[in-house]
Amino acid sequence: MPSAIGHAIFAISLSPFRPYKNKLLPSLILAMVCSTIPDLDVIGFEAGIPYSSLMGHRGFTHAIFFAILTGILVSYLFFNEQCKTYLDRIQISFFFFIITISHGLLDAMTDGGLGVGFFIPFYNERFFFSYRPIPVSSMHIEVFFTNVGFSILKQELKFIGFISCFVVASGYYWRKYIFDKET
Repeated sequence: MPSAIGHAIFAISLSPFRPYKNKLLPSLILAMVCSTIPDLDVIGFEAGIPYSSLMGHRGFTHAIFFAILTGILVSYLFFNEQCKTYLDRIQISFFFFIITISHGLLDAMTDGGLGVGFFIPFYNERFFFSYRPIPVSSMHIEVFFTNVGFSILKQELKFIGFISCFVVASGYYWRKYIFDKET
């Protein structure tokens, strides 16, 4: 998995694409939370849940279905004021769905683990992408304070940082020249 830092950086880069005005700070915080929440499944290791289980690491919490539920839940818990129409609800839910599913997409580009269960609970197979430039990071925070951890972060940030810069630049262009003109 990429580190929580990598997931959060990419999620923040999507913030210009938020389908509503204002609420930038809450959006950034929610983006970081939604992008890292799938890794709560590591609690399962302590509970004895096998990695390969549906509820194991990179299982249900990394699935498309989980990301859809998360997007809908965030829209209801934090954006009722912005949801004046059904389309508003769909757009906000979709925005947070994209942020949440980005976690699994980035994990599927790592060089380790058992793959990502994108289709759980409907189909239990796990997947990797054929392009896997991100080194798998440790689940132990102390590793990041070593040369190995620094090397992993550096590689991860090269790839995720480059993509995030492109995404944020595209998003600000979209927001300035398209979104703000329409609203």
